[in-house]
Amino acid sequence: MEFYQSLAKYYDEIFPLKKAQETFIRNYLKQEALNSVLDVGCGTGSLATVLAQGGIAAHGVDLSTEMIEIARKKAQAVGSPAMFSVADMRNLSGMEVEFDGIVCLGNTLAHVSGETELKQVLTQFRLKAAHVLVQTVNYDRIIAKQIKELPVIKTPSLTFQRFYTFCSDGGLDFTTKILFSDSGEEVSGVNRLYPVTCSELRKAFEETGWKMTEQWGNFEKEPWTPDSPATILAAKSVDA
Repeated sequence: MEFYQSLAKYYDEIFPLKKAQETFIRNYLKQEALNSVLDVGCGTGSLATVLAQGGIAAHGVDLSTEMIEIARKKAQAVGSPAMFSVADMRNLSGMEVEFDGIVCLGNTLAHVSGETELKQVLTQFRLKAAHVLVQTVNYDRIIAKQIKELPVIKTPSLTFQRFYTFCSDGGLDFTTKILFSDSGEEVSGVNRLYPVTCSELRKAFEETGWKMTEQWGNFEKEPWTPDSPATILAAKSVDA
């Protein structure tokens, strides 16, 4: 069993769409009067599905074919008009449609290889929308405290573990493990992450034609601090 096939199948069980996140995104879209949105790194499409049910023209993209297949079936099952495509955030040229805004959540952005690729992605975003909202893990906190393990997620079906290994080049190896309760089977995978700090992220935005508008530390809209669990940034194109 391949790790990402396993993760796709159980993604909603491990990472259900939380009400605070949904409310935050809905309020952001309303505040900025955004009627269409591209959800980059949409996973199994929960957010795009509910946004489309509420009248937003929502299109989700993800690099995982398995995730997109689940997203399409989920939307169809509830009658949501959300659209989904397999796409890489590093090159969105295949997306002919432009959007009012882009959301990129769930630490998707940290999967770039470094500063150059981060700027490449943010440039791609600006070609597709005039507004963007991104969320990552707060790597200022991870780095400062040398955090090597995130809280374990347990569900009736599985245990999900996440570990960081700090690499000499400044990157992070992110190891994830799924232990299935019934069979005792374990699957794992390792991804290299770029632990972009808040200041680095803000700088990359500004150098790719974005103007920062707001910053938070969680989906309850608490102010960002070095100890916040997340880094959430909103920006507008300088041409908007």
